[in-house]
Amino acid sequence: MSALPMAVPTAADKVDLKGGWDAFWGAITSGFPGITTLMTVVGVCLVVFALIKWAWDRRRGGGMGQGSQPLWGALIPGAILAAPALLFPLLLGILDFVANIAIKLAETATSGH
Repeated sequence: MSALPMAVPTAADKVDLKGGWDAFWGAITSGFPGITTLMTVVGVCLVVFALIKWAWDRRRGGGMGQGSQPLWGALIPGAILAAPALLFPLLLGILDFVANIAIKLAETATSGH
């Protein structure tokens, strides 16, 4: 049985998810200049409403245990909407870094050094 050759990316192959996101987000914001502001306002409103509702439920004696589930259900989408120009590039930059280290380690392991 012959082993299939393993496809290992070369040094020219570099993961750049953040660059792709920047190009995509740049195209979106150039076509819809107010989209970032709108998304930020909607995201902040979601977060503020969720916090007020959670505090109100806690004040009325509820909000224990499962009472925080709606809070997280609104906080996560609110945070994503409020920071698409910051949150996604940050997460994708971290993912790029990890993927490029993995590629470099795979290159080193297969080169026999």
